Amino acid sequence: MSKMPPKDSRLKQKRIFVGFNSAGAAGIYAFTRVLQRRGYRIDFYGLGSQTFKMPVDFLLTFSAHPVRNFFERVVYFFKLLPRYDLWHFNFLECFFFYPLNLLILKLFGKKIILTCRGADVRDRLDFLPRNFFSQAHSWPQYYQKQQHRPFWLRLKQKIRLQIFLYFADKVVLTGPFLAGAVGRFDKIIPYARDIPGKINLKKNHQKIKILHIPSEPLVKGTEIIQKTFRKLQKKYKNCQFKILEPMPRTQLLKELDRADIVVDQILVGWYGGQAVEAMAKGKIVVAFLNPTYLALVDFGQEIPIWKTTPWSLAADLETLLEVYPAIQKKWAQKSFDFARKIHRSEKIAQQYLEIYRELE
Repeated sequence: MSKMPPKDSRLKQKRIFVGFNSAGAAGIYAFTRVLQRRGYRIDFYGLGSQTFKMPVDFLLTFSAHPVRNFFERVVYFFKLLPRYDLWHFNFLECFFFYPLNLLILKLFGKKIILTCRGADVRDRLDFLPRNFFSQAHSWPQYYQKQQHRPFWLRLKQKIRLQIFLYFADKVVLTGPFLAGAVGRFDKIIPYARDIPGKINLKKNHQKIKILHIPSEPLVKGTEIIQKTFRKLQKKYKNCQFKILEPMPRTQLLKELDRADIVVDQILVGWYGGQAVEAMAKGKIVVAFLNPTYLALVDFGQEIPIWKTTPWSLAADLETLLEVYPAIQKKWAQKSFDFARKIHRSEKIAQQYLEIYRELE
């Protein structure tokens, strides 16, 4: 009787499809590179146009015409169907009408992995801190209108999630801020990034540069951050406050290199992939962290983020700017060490590999 090959050997004989199209693609690309170097046959597909010019193995573009778009997606899917054994979807995205798409995969004996990433599973209102609207009476009407988001849109989102959860063999969250919305999940796996071996702590400029990257303006609270920046710019002439426009990733990373402080988000209660990139470069990250979420991960008390809230952002930034020269080098090292310990692509690849192994 012949022996069964080791589990890793069997997994390397399988092919893994990973699909996504959003700002978080950099992390997926990073961990899939690690697995490719280890000999796993894993391919990362961009599904549609790439606003942020993120790297992928294969970019599938579709027509803007609804009918042609649908048929193109169907054709691409059936061409790829016999090629891949494990199908890893992100952000509740697949090729076409998702109940049918997922059902076909199951009928053909394929395994499905779902990674939930943020606004795909949480309503925008769910991102807001408690008592947000009662304390936001002087804030833009744009945010207050979110209270009146049509019920059918919220219901559609919840139905889509439940269908994906029904068909998925494994469910992963990118952070604890999604746990309440998803309910059933197998693991929290943080964002992946390629982290360098060391950082340069020297500043090449005299002005303190404060940066915000509004990849998701509504979710991040960009309008509030923008107003705060305008207010502080008048007071702190030795500082430069900047909000970036959408740009290719290579250019964005250069902007991060020139920054000293990065304001990530002030509404979600957690930090995003761009915050990880900032920490990896030794920057001080400012964000709102919900204390409830900190207890759901084993590194919750280690996160080197300068904490703030939507209503205290200006005061918290002022405090940070006053002490910045004294804490900059020590905090930069803490940021880098944390990013390397928790988010480096090799570690995240290993965690996803464990998920894939369980489905072999």
